[in-house]
Amino acid sequence: MTEPKKPSKPRSLTYTEMMNGGQQQMDGATHQQELNLQRRKDVFERSVEHLEQSFNTEAHHIGGGTGI
Repeated sequence: MTEPKKPSKPRSLTYTEMMNGGQQQMDGATHQQELNLQRRKDVFERSVEHLEQSFNTEAHHIGGGTGI
């Protein structure tokens, strides 16, 4: 004998599901946006590192390396 099927109670959404509008997977466009954003972030970080290095080199030349 088979038991009668109980009506399924809808479960609560997880935080991730709420933030993604109930979706767990990114679509192609969203994934591409994430990749582009990551690339831009990497470029900006390299620029900041270069500027910091240039600033430190210039400060060293101006101060004569005395720390003043």
